[in-house]
Amino acid sequence: MAVFVLSFLSPETATPSHELRFDGDAGDIARALDLDGGAIADHACYLLDRKDLTALASALGFVLPDTGEEALLRRPHRIDATPYLVHTGYELPLMLEGRKPFAYFGDDPASPWLEETKALFAPHVATGVLLLDTFELAKMCPTTTGGEKEERVRYFLYALPGETWRFERFRKRCDQLFYNWRPWTDEDEREEGLLLGYSEEQCDWWMANRAHRAASA
Repeated sequence: MAVFVLSFLSPETATPSHELRFDGDAGDIARALDLDGGAIADHACYLLDRKDLTALASALGFVLPDTGEEALLRRPHRIDATPYLVHTGYELPLMLEGRKPFAYFGDDPASPWLEETKALFAPHVATGVLLLDTFELAKMCPTTTGGEKEERVRYFLYALPGETWRFERFRKRCDQLFYNWRPWTDEDEREEGLLLGYSEEQCDWWMANRAHRAASA
């Protein structure tokens, strides 16, 4: 038996509105969902519609919340043990609640995920609740053969009113890190945490435990 998590997704923000944890046999779950290969990958995340959820609930004998929402099925991750809410995956609702001042998303300019994310934020940008800045850059990345290659990245930056200074600071960081490539440092990690809206205490915990994870990896 293993522990699994179902994260039910809000249709307005595409982020988890509530979660259900349960014990189950990975083989039984794979068969209920008719997964290729009949296996649940340890670090995979599966998007389940209501048909999938009904089959899963019937196979394992639990009751689903009556929400009609889709859900993500995953195994617990080490980040779940963090003693504060990690923003990843919750950027939009946290910003709408005024609990997060800044978020950024970056990917290949042709990425469908990037456009889908922009569409979720768009209604709130249109009303002025959130502010948007966007830019694209070509960064030089080291290769395994010792050379460099160019990769283009498009960024969408979002800030609360009164927090737009974070736009310029983020752009400067990109210049420092990507145009003159250098390794990521502990100081970079802390500065990014503060820029994203984490407190000094939360950054302290993250740095201490990040260092521990790296040493024990």
